[in-house]
Amino acid sequence: MIGQRVARLLLAALVLASGGALMVPTAAAAQTTTPPAPSAVTVRGSGEFAALEFTVAQTKGLINQTVRLTWKGGVPTDGKRGYNFLQIMQCWGDDATGPRREQCQYGTPLAASYQAAATWSRSLSVTPKKLPPTQEERDGLLIDPLELTKQQEEKPGSATYLPFVPVEASGPPTKPSEPGYGLYYDANTTNEVQTGVTREDGRGELDFEVQTTLEAPGLDCGRLRTTGPDAGKARHCWLVVVPRGDTEVNGKKVTVPTPQGGHLHDYLDSSPLSQTNWNKRLSPIRLDFEPVGQSCPLGKAERPLSGNEFVADAVLRWQPALCSNDGPVFGFVQMPDRQARDLLGGDDPGMVFLAKPAARGSMIDDRALVYAPVSVSAYTVAFIVERQPPGDAPDNIKVDDGKAFDQLKLTPRLVAKLITQSYGNAVPGLPDYLKGNPTRLSQDEDFLTLNPQVRPYTSLDMLTVDALLSSVDMDATESLWEWLLGDAEAKAWLSGTPDQWGMKVNKNYLALALPAQNFPKADLSCQVKTLNGLIAEFCANTRRPLAADMHEAGRSVNRGDSLGREPNGVRDLNDRTRSALGKLGRSVVGKRAMLAIVDTATARRYGLTEALLRNPAGEFVAPTDEAVLAGVAEMTASDTPGVKVTNPRSTAKGAYPLPALTYAATAPSMLTKDSGKDYARLLRYVTTSGQTPGEGAGKLPAGYVPLPQALRDQADATAAVVERDAGIKPPVEPGPAQGESDVDSGSESGSDQPDTSTPAPDAETGAPAPAPAPTPAADAKPSEDKSTPVAQSKYTPSTPVTWVLRYLLAGLLITGGLTAAAGPVLTRLGARARVG
Repeated sequence: MIGQRVARLLLAALVLASGGALMVPTAAAAQTTTPPAPSAVTVRGSGEFAALEFTVAQTKGLINQTVRLTWKGGVPTDGKRGYNFLQIMQCWGDDATGPRREQCQYGTPLAASYQAAATWSRSLSVTPKKLPPTQEERDGLLIDPLELTKQQEEKPGSATYLPFVPVEASGPPTKPSEPGYGLYYDANTTNEVQTGVTREDGRGELDFEVQTTLEAPGLDCGRLRTTGPDAGKARHCWLVVVPRGDTEVNGKKVTVPTPQGGHLHDYLDSSPLSQTNWNKRLSPIRLDFEPVGQSCPLGKAERPLSGNEFVADAVLRWQPALCSNDGPVFGFVQMPDRQARDLLGGDDPGMVFLAKPAARGSMIDDRALVYAPVSVSAYTVAFIVERQPPGDAPDNIKVDDGKAFDQLKLTPRLVAKLITQSYGNAVPGLPDYLKGNPTRLSQDEDFLTLNPQVRPYTSLDMLTVDALLSSVDMDATESLWEWLLGDAEAKAWLSGTPDQWGMKVNKNYLALALPAQNFPKADLSCQVKTLNGLIAEFCANTRRPLAADMHEAGRSVNRGDSLGREPNGVRDLNDRTRSALGKLGRSVVGKRAMLAIVDTATARRYGLTEALLRNPAGEFVAPTDEAVLAGVAEMTASDTPGVKVTNPRSTAKGAYPLPALTYAATAPSMLTKDSGKDYARLLRYVTTSGQTPGEGAGKLPAGYVPLPQALRDQADATAAVVERDAGIKPPVEPGPAQGESDVDSGSESGSDQPDTSTPAPDAETGAPAPAPAPTPAADAKPSEDKSTPVAQSKYTPSTPVTWVLRYLLAGLLITGGLTAAAGPVLTRLGARARVG
C-alpha cells in the first residue's frame, strides 16, 4: 500500500536524520553449524595487583548488550566500598596497544554513588588553579605527582580537567577548563562501573553493558570505517579495568588515621584516570563489534520483513548471513502482531512475524496465507535485585551489600501487583485508595513469605515499585493476562478482593476489559506542588512511564534507570509559570533493584535474571530450554491448520506457562517469483544453520531455544509452497450452481477437475501438507517489486535519540496518520497516546 511505503520511508529518514539510527550488522562469515571459537579473554594484573585475574566472557560479535565480567585474586572490598574495588570503563582508541585515558567514557553520577563525597566519579581534576606553597598543603589537595610532572609545576592552572577526546568524526574534545563530558554522554547514559566489588573469597562478577556508536557516539564502536587500511570493517573499542587498592595517588593510605599521616578520608578520592591510577590498569581488552549501519551491498532490492519483537534479536543476527556471498537483502521493521497481520492484506506484504494467525474466513485469510515456525523463546519477568541491607543490619548481612539475588519466585498475583500501579509509591502523593498497601514489592509480605532470602536486605531505597513494561501491543501480553486470569487468587485480587495481608488492587484497574494486548497505565494521577516558585506536577505517567519496547525496558533495568522524569525546578520555556521535567537519577551497580517484563532474548542480552513463575500445576519454573519446550508442547491448535497458540492454563508438569513460538507468514500470490525464491531461502536458512546457538552473525542468540525437528520440517514444507506459488493467483473455487448437486458440480471422487481442497494436516505436527499448485489465471500479474536498496533493522534507541523522536513523531502521528509499517517508534507513540 502507498501509505505503508511512505510511512516506512519517512521513519527511515527521520531516524537517519536523528543521528544514524539503523543498527544492522554487516556481512557474515561462511554459514556453518560448527560452534564458533569462544571469544573470552583473560588478563592479569601486575605489581600490587599481580594476583588479580580478570575475564571477559565475550569480546567478539558484540552489539549493544551486556557481557559477563568475572575476576579472582582480588583483595576484598571494604563494607563501605571506600577502597579495594575495580573501576571499569569502555574506551576507543586506534593504537594497537590500547586507548589513552582521554578516550574513556566515565562520569557515573556522584549522587548515586556509595561515597557521594568522593571526587573520582567526576571529570578528573588534574591540578588546582593555584598551587599551595607547602608540601603538606599540597598533600591535602590530593595532587598526583605525575600530573604535576606533566603539567609543569611552574604553570599551575594550565589544565584543570582532563578533557574527553571523542572519535574525530564525533566532534571536538571537551574543554580542559570545565568538566563538560555531557556533550557526548552524561550520568544517565555512561556505562562506567565505579565500584566493582570483590567478595571475601577474592572473587567478583557483574554484567557490563557494552555500547555501540548509537548509544555512545563519542566512542563510535561498531561504525563501519570508510577510509584507511580497515575500510569496510567495524571500529573496535576497548575495555579498561583500573584496580584500586587502599593507597591514594599521593602515597597515603586510607586505612591509616589522618593524624598518623594517613589520607584525609577513609575512602579513595582520586579518579581512575589520574595518571598514577591509570598506570596500574590491566592490559586493555579489545572489543570487536558487529558493524552498525549498512549491512549489505547497496544496489540490491530489499525484501521487507516486519513483525513482533520476539524475533528481533534473531533477525538481527540472520540478516548479514543471508546477504553474504551476493545473497538477498532483508530489511526488518518491528511492529505489533496485530499490525503485522494487517500487512498481510496489503499489496506488498513481504514476510511478517507474528504469534497468532489471521482470523479464519477473513479477507486476509482468503489470500491463501502460509505460516512457518521460525523461533522459540519465552515471555518472562526479568530482574536485577541487589542486596541493600539497612544501616543497622549486623555485619554478617552487611558483608553481602550489593550482591545480586540469583532467584526470585513470583505468583500470578504478585505479577498482577507489579503491572497495576498498586504499590503505594507507584502513584505520587499516596492517594487514599492505596493507603494500607505496601510501598513496594520488597515490603510486601506476599512476596517476602515466598522469598524469605530477601527479607534482611530490604532497604527502603529499593526501587521495586513495579515492573518496567513495553508500550507495544503484543499477542504475548494477551497470553500473560490470560495466565493471570486463569489463577484463582490473582483473578480474585484483580476483581477487588484484598489479599490476606490487606493489599488491594488500584481501583482504576477494576473496570478494565481483560485480557488485553497491552499494559494500560490506568492511573494518571498527578500531585501539584510549588517548586522554586513554579507550578510542579508530579504525575504517575511521567514518574513511572512505559518503555519504548522490551529492549529499552531490559536495558534500562541493567542501567538502574526507571526512565522516569519529575519537575526539576527549572522554568519551562513553553510555560514560564511551570517547572520543566528532568530525568530521575540512575541506581548505580550495587544499588539496582528493578524488574521488567521482556522476552528471554532481551533478558539474556542485558544480563537480567529470569524469575521463577508459578504455573497452573503449582510449580515454580524458570524459562529453561526444557521448560519452554514443554510449554510449546502444550500449545493449542488455532483455527488455522499448522498454527498453534500459547496455552497459559496448561496444567502439565514442568511446563513454562508463557512460551513464545513465532511464525513467519506471507501471501505467496502477492509476491513476485524472485521475492518468493528469496523468502523461501530465508525460511530454509533460519530453520537450519540459523538455529545453531552461538556468537556473531548468522547464529541463534542466547534466549532462543533451537526449533524442534518437527517445526523445522513444517517450515521447510512452507518454504517449498512459497517458492512454488509466488506470483500465482489462487484459484477461485466456484460453488455449485443453483439447483445443481455437488456431484453435478464435479466434486465427486474421480472427477477430472483439479483438487483445490485444503490438504489434511499432518497428524503429528498439525502442519498442512504442501498445497497443490494453483492454476495461473489468464490475467494474473505478479506484483511489482517495490523494495529499496537499503537493509534496515530495528534498533534499541539510545536515550538522546529516543526522547527527541518520541515527541517529533507524536506530531506526525496526529497530523499525518502514519500507518502500521512505520515501525517501533510509532508503536511507542500509539501506546503512550492511549495511556495519556
